[in-house]
Amino acid sequence: MIRSQPVSFADRIVIWSINLRLSQGTRYILASILVLAVGLARVAFVPDTLPWLLFIPATIAIALIMGKGPGLLAACLSAATGVVTLGRIDHPTWVPPQQWLAASLFLIVMIGLVMLTAELRESLRRARRLNEELVESERRAVERQAFLSGVLASSTDCIKVLDLEGKLTFMSEGGQRVMEVSDFNEVAGCPWPDFWRDAGNAEAKAAVAAAKEGEARSFIGKADTYRGTPKWWHVAVSPIAGSDGRPDRILSVSRDITNLRASEEERDRFVRLAENSTDFIGMARTDGSVFYLNDAAKRLVGLEDAAVEHLSITDFFAPEQAQKIADEVLPAVERNGHWAGEVDFRHFRTSAPIPVLYSVFPITDATGVLIGYGTVTRDFRERRRAEDDMRLLNGELAHRLKNVLAVVQSVAAQTLRGIPEAARASQNLSARLVALGGATDVLTGSSWRSADLGEVASRALSPHGHLGERIILLGPSVTLKPEVTVAFALALHELATNAAKYGALSNGTGRVMLTWSVDGLDEDATLAIVWREVGGPLITPPERKGFGSVLIERSLRSYFSGKAATDYRPEGLVFELETRLGDAAIVTGK
Repeated sequence: MIRSQPVSFADRIVIWSINLRLSQGTRYILASILVLAVGLARVAFVPDTLPWLLFIPATIAIALIMGKGPGLLAACLSAATGVVTLGRIDHPTWVPPQQWLAASLFLIVMIGLVMLTAELRESLRRARRLNEELVESERRAVERQAFLSGVLASSTDCIKVLDLEGKLTFMSEGGQRVMEVSDFNEVAGCPWPDFWRDAGNAEAKAAVAAAKEGEARSFIGKADTYRGTPKWWHVAVSPIAGSDGRPDRILSVSRDITNLRASEEERDRFVRLAENSTDFIGMARTDGSVFYLNDAAKRLVGLEDAAVEHLSITDFFAPEQAQKIADEVLPAVERNGHWAGEVDFRHFRTSAPIPVLYSVFPITDATGVLIGYGTVTRDFRERRRAEDDMRLLNGELAHRLKNVLAVVQSVAAQTLRGIPEAARASQNLSARLVALGGATDVLTGSSWRSADLGEVASRALSPHGHLGERIILLGPSVTLKPEVTVAFALALHELATNAAKYGALSNGTGRVMLTWSVDGLDEDATLAIVWREVGGPLITPPERKGFGSVLIERSLRSYFSGKAATDYRPEGLVFELETRLGDAAIVTGK
């Protein structure tokens, strides 16, 4: 708090005179006028026995108010005015000699008084200036103290002052909050190193000992708050010098780095994960320049002992694929947030292609701005070899299966040869074996795992007419299970054969429409398949169902676990199959 001092009357006069904005000439003129006025007053009111009485206070006042120069002028004018007012023209020396002596003494005394008064005035002026400076300095000190107090209260760092024994003597308000101390008196005088655990305790004691010797120390340690919350701290300990320059107290500033420490530990875990991974892990800047490859990545492409800073993303690919990466893959990553697909890396020493599953994703900063690209790429050489081997085995299996079917067909033909009524049976058996072979071709192409419904229908029906003209296929993509594929293909063969003999395909205008639809979601959806014939001859229901009709209804009902029905309408045969999608097909995502 700034305290004001009482101001005396003389101080007020000096302050008033100092604040007067008068030029030096004006001061001299005013001093002259005042002296002349005093001289007139002396003539009118003061007897000749006291000629200098009024001039003394006037001259001192002029010196006090207007300064030394006007005061000396007033002293000289006062002496001269006194002599003038005392003299007579008929006196040979104007005034008696004793008056000349008195005037001289008056002038000398007044000059001394003026000099003394002027010095007093200057001292008062200096004192006033010093007082103003002191008040301003005190004001600044108060503001500085308030600012520092605000900084200490707002700081999230724990700022403490210790004595040379390491005991707490002060803790900032912000420090009390972060240390969960409600009343500093509860911890005042406690040994500061006792707050630290394990190695942190030894570090704290060493830092106090170093500060006593005038050295600064810093360390990272773990300590609990006053309420027992464990935290990590970065601590700086330094000596506070006394008036003699030697350490008098110790300053300790502790910063809570718990979250930073957790982030660093998490980052270290990811670094160790990346370094120990067998996948190719790399990062590059937006201009394509590579700045990180893990050891597995370097081994994969033959860069074990090479520097990677001079490499670009496109250097890892053959020229034709490098262009695709630059023009398609990286823009897709920026646009869609990810890209994955099979590509070939090149070996940097042998230039041999390396099949990989290349997965690229964006790297962004804290504001979401793209700063680079990351990749986790898997070596596909073993899988590619396994797939090649599987394709070779499937091809060999398909070839041998066709040979077996051909042998069966030949044996059946030879067995039934010469029996007139068996000729048609032999022909039907051969056609069914061909249909069975077509279904197995589709399955072996997918390693007997699944078959597309549309492809199975195309293979089974293409021998009976031009697809898209007289045979219309329409429906979504449905992947049939392998166990139902053969039954479905044989059923389509029987339907197409029946249509070619008796139905829509037996004339030149009829058509067959095979449609399928999925109603619902996931594997509980309903798969509906409809075979519909139009434009053929009139249809009449058969008196008895033959092998083909039985094969269609019973096998499909059994394999599809659904409802199968044949309707012999006059305008054309209609076959409907309805089943649960999960019983007949492979549902994506399951």
